[in-house]
Amino acid sequence: MIPECTPKKIRIPLNKTTTDVKRRNGLLIFPCPVCDVINMVSECEVHPILGGQPMCQSCGDIFHIPGGYCTGTEVSSLKIYAALPVAIRKFYIFYRNHPVIQALEEQGLSRIIIQYGIWGFCQKCHHEFSPAVLMNLPQKTSEVVDYRSLSSADEMNEMRSLRQGRCPYCDHRILLVIISEIPHYVVSASENLSHRWEED
Repeated sequence: MIPECTPKKIRIPLNKTTTDVKRRNGLLIFPCPVCDVINMVSECEVHPILGGQPMCQSCGDIFHIPGGYCTGTEVSSLKIYAALPVAIRKFYIFYRNHPVIQALEEQGLSRIIIQYGIWGFCQKCHHEFSPAVLMNLPQKTSEVVDYRSLSSADEMNEMRSLRQGRCPYCDHRILLVIISEIPHYVVSASENLSHRWEED
């Protein structure tokens, strides 16, 4: 009897984070998880649910600041994510082996990432790519993609270029990628919507 082959787990680098966040005079103050330079972001730039993606004032990396907080006590547990440089050609491996994505797939919630949890930017021109494109980017250029699943001409253009391993706007080959934990309020909203769908 031949033993079953279990897929080999690939260890990937994860996004650096900081929880050293202070709140003062309408500003969030924190060190960049990459270069340690102190950054200040106005709270009005951070959406109360979707958060915000400002850029480091020193090294040019991009952060994700989660929304969904309203009180000073919650700021003390706020986790800010720094983007990680990932070659476009290696993005599929990074995405498929990320523990957040694997946990969502085990829970049957992998589609939730289209609403919250993944951000991808060109490292050079900082164009932000659609989550729908990123989560559906195939492993090989030979794989067939159903472009009807994309909702705009811009998304189709992004998919075509990323499949060739380059940014459609500047031809750069590296993405700055953030994959964050999904806040409980996003998971709850998604589960409520799925129950409603089943009831109808």
